[in-house]
Amino acid sequence: MDAATIGFVVLAVIVLLIVARLVFRLTLGHSVTDALINRDNKAAAVSLCGFMLGVINVVIPILSGPSHSFWGDVKGVLAYGVGGIVAMAVASFIFEQYSKATGVPLREQIAEGNVAAGIVDGAVHIASSQIVAGALTGDGGSIVPTVVFWLAGVAALIVLTHIFRMLTAYNDSHLIQDGNLAAGLGCAGLIVSIGMMVGYAVSGSFTGYADSFRSFGLMLLVVLVLYPVRQIIVQMLLLGAGFSFRNGRLDQEIANDRNVGAALLEAVGYLATALVVTKLF
Repeated sequence: MDAATIGFVVLAVIVLLIVARLVFRLTLGHSVTDALINRDNKAAAVSLCGFMLGVINVVIPILSGPSHSFWGDVKGVLAYGVGGIVAMAVASFIFEQYSKATGVPLREQIAEGNVAAGIVDGAVHIASSQIVAGALTGDGGSIVPTVVFWLAGVAALIVLTHIFRMLTAYNDSHLIQDGNLAAGLGCAGLIVSIGMMVGYAVSGSFTGYADSFRSFGLMLLVVLVLYPVRQIIVQMLLLGAGFSFRNGRLDQEIANDRNVGAALLEAVGYLATALVVTKLF
């Protein structure tokens, strides 16, 4: 990579991060500086960290694409970069509306300084970026398949998250609203992992809706392996507790003891599984 290319990439990243900060300001509902410095709002800081990581995740595939001409590259980076950031923010907003409808108003909780809610919201941004980055690959310049699979990915993220939340013995919404960091960490690990696998499912070259949706559906079935990982690998193997399909020791550690260590193991178990699936399949 020559000096001109490095300079272009650095400048593009700075410009896109400025755009990202403005977009995050709109989603936050008030000044980022006021939230982070004057109010020392740790929840907002965690959410912003997830948002910025998501932005980088969206931007990297765009900047690593083939170069055409200087102005062509500038227009491409602006169109796909800004479009990708907006698509990520919209996907996060849709998920946040689902979360609000099911009992966790993430925006309001973050404004109140609820770090557990901030962790979940940061995870939502990262998961949304995975879906956007996946949908942007292999589109051949056609916007329609990109939008279709972006929408399918966002819907899958919400549906799969809801299914997993129904399987836990505790009420995620109540625990996260109560500031339970363990519940927030476990939920965040799940959301990011589902986002990784769904993003992988919507990636690749578009070969037709029938073939693409068939592959998409098969990958969504693989996502269901995350629950056995939670109950067998994390609960039995790592924590040394007995097997239970539901309401086992892991649920008790998170809901009653607020065991952050157990929640971290749960989150890492999800993430490790998603890495194995997306790298080997």
